[in-house]
Amino acid sequence: MTLDVPTCSYVLEAGTDPATFLSALDEQSGGAVEVAAPGAWSTWTVLDTADRRLRAAGVEADLVERPDGPWLTLGDGGPRRGPSLRVDPAHRWLVDELSPGVVRARLAPLVSMRALLPVVTLARRDHPFVVRNADEKVVVRGRVGEARAVPVGDGFAPVDLRPRVELTGVLGYPKPFDRLRSVLDDELGLKRARRPLADEAALAAGQSLAGVPSKPDVDLSPTQRTDTAAFAILRSLADIVEANVPGTLADLDTEFLHDLRVAIRRSRSVLRELKRAWADGPRDAQADTLRWVQAITGPVRDLDVQLLEWDDLVAPLPEARRHDLAPVRALLVEHRAAAFADLTAALRGDHYATAWAGWRAFLDNDLPSGPQHGGPRRNRPHAGPDAALPIHDVAAGRVARVYRRMQKMGGAIDDSSPAQDLHDLRKRGKELRYLLELFGGVLVGGAVRPMVTALKGLQDVLGRHQDCEVQAGELRALAPELARSGGDDVPAALLALGALIDRLEADQARARQGFAARFAAFRSLEVPA
Repeated sequence: MTLDVPTCSYVLEAGTDPATFLSALDEQSGGAVEVAAPGAWSTWTVLDTADRRLRAAGVEADLVERPDGPWLTLGDGGPRRGPSLRVDPAHRWLVDELSPGVVRARLAPLVSMRALLPVVTLARRDHPFVVRNADEKVVVRGRVGEARAVPVGDGFAPVDLRPRVELTGVLGYPKPFDRLRSVLDDELGLKRARRPLADEAALAAGQSLAGVPSKPDVDLSPTQRTDTAAFAILRSLADIVEANVPGTLADLDTEFLHDLRVAIRRSRSVLRELKRAWADGPRDAQADTLRWVQAITGPVRDLDVQLLEWDDLVAPLPEARRHDLAPVRALLVEHRAAAFADLTAALRGDHYATAWAGWRAFLDNDLPSGPQHGGPRRNRPHAGPDAALPIHDVAAGRVARVYRRMQKMGGAIDDSSPAQDLHDLRKRGKELRYLLELFGGVLVGGAVRPMVTALKGLQDVLGRHQDCEVQAGELRALAPELARSGGDDVPAALLALGALIDRLEADQARARQGFAARFAAFRSLEVPA
């Protein structure tokens, strides 16, 4: 026998008074409804990551202010609250900063390196009621909830939400619950709630349920002009960059900068791989803009990766060696702070504003010219020789050519090849992956997914090989600065640093050993048509 009790949620029309509704419900139920006094208003703030990872997992994290400070409480979007954890007052919360326990353990695999951020503040007051049978036993419990959404930030006025009616059955009494639900459905004509209250509040506060975007969402047609398809993708990628700039500047978590950089890399790839869609001069000027944005964001991201991977990197070393490396990590933190100051100055500077405005103007070249984008189609002054060709033909041709180029490059790599050859192959692999991710939807046949899968496997090996080389080089470059610091702990730190570099070089060698098998799986694929 299941111990689950049925639940159901409805929404009232905006402005409906709970007391009026409860009176109508009592009349329709033959006087069986018993109403209690309304409770006090309660307030909490819904937290989630920027990309709404908790919402996707069906988990709700609420920040509740109590006399002893803020508490982070987990739930499933329903009336019942789960485990709680006292947290420090802050504007964002990283999992690694939470105290160990049930809450942190549950959040860690869902949130990873992303920060929990305020989404919307909710205020609610409940009007509880019960339904009794002829024996005066409670057979249904319910509540009518008044609610208000308060957008995050200063100067925003609360937004009244439609009241909700929530029913909960009682074990052993399924029929009264079904009868009351029929009254709400058929007699009173209420509509079922389609979304959790937190989602309704977020929408009312002007928030997107999907959160800050990280991937373009564009529907392309195989017969669409190549320049039109490319512009649509590039505008979506530009939206992603702009959406992630505020979080990058606020340093909320490392993924804002990561998603910004991926969008820039994808944009650069589109300009390179579909270069014949535009005239050389205008395209090259915008490619220079994107290259500059990529360059100014690189140092912080490189240091972010070093710090994010630090614990895993040093874990194989003896505990004493890990302790000796504390001055090295401290140097990385100092360098990251300096690089971040340079990045924020660049992103807030006039050069970035002018360059980005020029990029946006370039992307608007194929939009209609009317005030609502409803005027006549503009001329295409930047059109190249492939501009009017179907995107399917151009994308399929580029995928085939890049794949054949990778086959040739990878086939020439042997044990004596320099590391740069593997790095060049990795860069071409990124170009192919972006082509497949952005334009794979216009290709026919079932070859896209197997190619993406095999390419990911190959890129994993090449990525580990390159990352180990880069990390070893960056750590090696810290040695002179560390030596100049002159602290008593420097000799031990330098010895531990050497051991860490040795470990990275060994990992790089293992990655290289795994290259041949991954490349063999990749080079035997069918090319998407």
